[in-house]
Order: sequence, then C-alpha cells, then structure tokens
Amino acid sequence: MARVYAGLDVHGDQGGLFPWTSKMVDVGGAKQAVVDVGPRGAPVTFVLLHGNPTWGFLYRRFIEHLSKRFRVIAVDHVGFGRSDKPQDPAYYSLARHVANLDTVLRSLKATNVVLVVQDWGGPIGMGWATRHASDVAGLVVLNTWAWVKHPPMEIPWLFRWLVMGKGGWRRVVEKNLFTELFVVKGSGHKLSPAEIDAYRAPHPTPQDRVGVARFPLLIAPTHDPTHPSWGLMAAIEDALPVLADKPALIVWAMRDPAFKKDALSRWQSLFRNLDGPHKLADAKHYLQEHQPEEILGRIDAWVARTWPAGGATSAAKPRKPRTASK
Repeated sequence: MARVYAGLDVHGDQGGLFPWTSKMVDVGGAKQAVVDVGPRGAPVTFVLLHGNPTWGFLYRRFIEHLSKRFRVIAVDHVGFGRSDKPQDPAYYSLARHVANLDTVLRSLKATNVVLVVQDWGGPIGMGWATRHASDVAGLVVLNTWAWVKHPPMEIPWLFRWLVMGKGGWRRVVEKNLFTELFVVKGSGHKLSPAEIDAYRAPHPTPQDRVGVARFPLLIAPTHDPTHPSWGLMAAIEDALPVLADKPALIVWAMRDPAFKKDALSRWQSLFRNLDGPHKLADAKHYLQEHQPEEILGRIDAWVARTWPAGGATSAAKPRKPRTASK
C-alpha cells in the first residue's frame, strides 16, 4: 500500500519549530514559496537552498540565527516544502529550477547575495550564480556539487537501484523512501516526532512526490552527454571560475555517502578567497540537521572577518582575499 500521512499541514508552524510564514512567488505555471525575513539594510542577503527531499525547515536554525542581523531568504524548490507540487514529471528539469530561482530573487529584489548551498542547492544555486556573478557577495558550500566532467559523476549502484532502477519510482512516490530512509533514519541526528512530521508534511500523498522522484533522474552521469541535464551541468561547470574570487566558506560532512573527498577537493581548487574547509568528522549528508551550531559558528566567524561592519552598512564590501585554511 502507498504510504499516506493524515493530519499534517506544511503551512503550519510545525509545533512551533518553524514559525515563519511564506511568500508565494509566481514562477510561471507554479507558485514558489520563500521565507523572507531579517533587516533589509544588512550588508548581505543569505539565500538558503535545500536539496532532496527537504525544504526550508532544514534551515530553521539558520533562519532564526542569521535573520537577527541579515536578510535571509529560504527557498522551497517547486515540488517541495510549501511550494506547488506539479504532477507532470516533465515540469521538473534543472533548467526550470534554475529559472525559478532567478524569478524568485528578481521578484524579491535580492542583492549582495550569499548563497548557502547543499545537495541540489549546488547545481541550482551555481546555475543562478554563474549567470549573475555581480549579484553574488559570497558563497557557503555545504556538501554538494556543480559539475559533470571533473570529478566524474558516477551514481552509486545502490542509489541507482533504490530510486532509479526498476521499481525506483514506485518506492519514491508510494513509499516516500527519500524521507523515510534518508532523512528520518539516515540524517545522523535523532529527530523528534515533531521534526519527523515536518519532513513528512510537504509530501503527504504519492501525488505530492513527483518532484522528489524526478530529482534523481536529473543527475547527469559523466559518460552520458545525451542526458537532458548534461549540457546545462557542463555549462555551469565551465562557468564556475567567474566565482573564484568571491569570499567562500566550506563546511563539509565527512560521513556523507553522496559527496566525498573528490567533491570537496574540487571546491577547494575553485576558490581563491577561501575559509576552510572545515571538516565535520561525524556529520552525514543533512549536516544542517546534524551539526547546525558548528556550521553557524563558522559562518559567524567568516562573516565577521569578511564584512566586519556586521549589519551596520548597506553595501557588501568584502575584505581582501584570505588564503585557504589547511
């Protein structure tokens, strides 16, 4: 039988854990939800981008902490969180997600953006950032990727079988495998009943899970240039050097089965103005859930060095580049 959850409301406050309301932005054919809080006069705007199958709730501690001094925009990709859930699989593509983010940030007049990217937030965020480098003030890279050629993208066989092979679509949409296996059981952090409900709330029925099932199919393997995402991923990868001089912070979960040392090395080789990488020895893929205090501490220290005026100025003026820490 299909797994269905009754009595959950993604638009509620999740037992007080997510007290923010969301703005709905028309992105053409769907409404995209964003939390937009914090002072507009801050030097930078943090834009928080999640992956599969999470939503802005993953960044709840980030929103609470950072919005005291900065504008914070937490985006729910279409198909996730409080955003619309189109049921046509053809709606979902990497190009569409990037275009949606562009529409949202233009609609909200976001400037001096500091992207915080993890999982699919990487390709989507870097897809936007490489086209709008002048609007990027800095980058916070958590376990993610934004390439197809180097290092080679090879999808682990177990992941392929679970969510992409025969029966994979059914396991994702009917059994809600991503949430139940990867988040509830595999986050590396014991979730409370209210937290579990919050992750289940966006996708209570199989019809709501099409976006979750589509994301794995959008991963372009290196050996298949005919894949629909390959061309755009290659273009994003080739454009990454336009971000090389931006202030960057890397915090990396070392027990992540998805993004390992080769991905970390690729990010390290990109940035010339780098703080980190700061390695979290025990953290897994959803490191925002597992060790939020450690990440936020690193962000605070990085911000204090990069924009010493804190929230007192209206323009982002980063200090001179720092060398990468060892």
